[in-house]
Amino acid sequence: MRKKMKKAVAIALSCLMAVGSMTGCCSSKAGIGTKTNDGNKILFQYDGEKISLKEGWLYAKLIAAQYDDTYSSTYGKDFWNMEMGKDNEGKEQTFESYTKQQIISQLKQQIVLNKKADAYGCKLSAADKKKCTESALSYYQSSNGRTVMGECGLLREDVEEFYKEILLASKVKDKIKSQANATVTEDEARKSTVYRVVFPTTMTKDGMVQLMNKKEESAVKKKAQKALKEIQSGKKTIKKIAKEQGYTNTDESYAAGESEEGESFEKEMKKLKDGDLCSKVLKCDNGYVIAKLVAYTDKKETASNKKTLKEEKESKYFQKVYEKWTKKLDKKWSYEKNVDQKLWKQVKLNDADDSSEATTELKKQTKNETTEKQKTN
Repeated sequence: MRKKMKKAVAIALSCLMAVGSMTGCCSSKAGIGTKTNDGNKILFQYDGEKISLKEGWLYAKLIAAQYDDTYSSTYGKDFWNMEMGKDNEGKEQTFESYTKQQIISQLKQQIVLNKKADAYGCKLSAADKKKCTESALSYYQSSNGRTVMGECGLLREDVEEFYKEILLASKVKDKIKSQANATVTEDEARKSTVYRVVFPTTMTKDGMVQLMNKKEESAVKKKAQKALKEIQSGKKTIKKIAKEQGYTNTDESYAAGESEEGESFEKEMKKLKDGDLCSKVLKCDNGYVIAKLVAYTDKKETASNKKTLKEEKESKYFQKVYEKWTKKLDKKWSYEKNVDQKLWKQVKLNDADDSSEATTELKKQTKNETTEKQKTN
C-alpha cells in the first residue's frame, strides 16, 4: 500500500502543475486551520531563489484539499498518520510528513524550471495569464481559499503569481519531455482481459491467512474441476459458477508479467483465442482457477496503457535531464537543514481533530511503547 500511496503523491503533485486543477473548490478544510504571522518569512532558499512560508503554505493546502477529498473515503479520516517507512535521514515517516517533503521537492523543481524557461523558448501567453487571473479569483472567492489566505497572509496577487510560476514550470517540463521522442510498441502496451473464478487454497484462521493442507487443497481442486465440467457441458455458465462461489473479482486486465494469477496463468491464456474457455483447471498463485480469455489484446486497455507507458518514459527522460542540472546543487542540499523546520512545522495537512478515535488510539500506542522502553531501560 505504501508504494501505491507514494505513487499517488507523485501523480497529484504533477497534476497540480496544471493551473486548471487549482481553483480551490475542494470540499476539504485542507488542514486544521492554524494561523501564522510568519507568512513572509523565508522557508528555504534554492539555486539563489527564496521561497516564503506563505508560498509553501498555499501549495501544501492545495495538496491537502485534494487528498482529503480523494483518500479519506478509502483510508479513513486518519490516513495522514499512516506509516510510510523511513526518509533519507532514516527517520520514520507518516503520510503527512512524507507529503510535506515531496512538496518541498516540487517547489525546488519549480524554481529550476522557471529559470530554464527562456532557454526552452517557453513563456506565458495572454490567454495563459488570463487563466491564472481567473483561477486566482476563483480561489479567492471560495470559502476554503479565503480561509487558507487568511491563515498565512496571502493576497490574491500572491496566488495569481504563484499560479503563473506553476504554469510556466509545467510548460518547460512538457517541452523537455517532448524531446524524449518516446515510443511504445503494441507488444509493450498490450493488455489482455480475462474472466476468471478463483477457488482459493488459503484460509483465514485466528485472523491469520494460512495455506491449506494437502487434503484441503485436494478438495478445492476437485470442486474446481467439477465446476469446469458443468460449464463445459452447458449446465452452468462461468458467471453462474462465480456467483455460487461468491467470487466478485472476476475481471482482470493485465500487461505481460502483471497478472494476479502469475506467469504460468498468462502463458496458458496466450494459447487461447478470444472468447475461449481454458480446457483445464489452472493451479495459480491464488489457488485453482477457471478462466476465459475475453480479449488477448484489449483495445481500450491497451490504448490506455500505451499512453501511461509513454508518459513514464517521458518522465524518466525529464528526471534524467533535471538531475543533471541539480546534481551540484543537491550535493549540499538537506531537507532537514535547508528548510526552516520550525516554520514548516506550522503547516498542517491533517484536518482530523486530535480527539478523533484513531488519533487518540495512536497516541495511546505511542505512550505505551514509550512506557515499555522506559521499563526495559
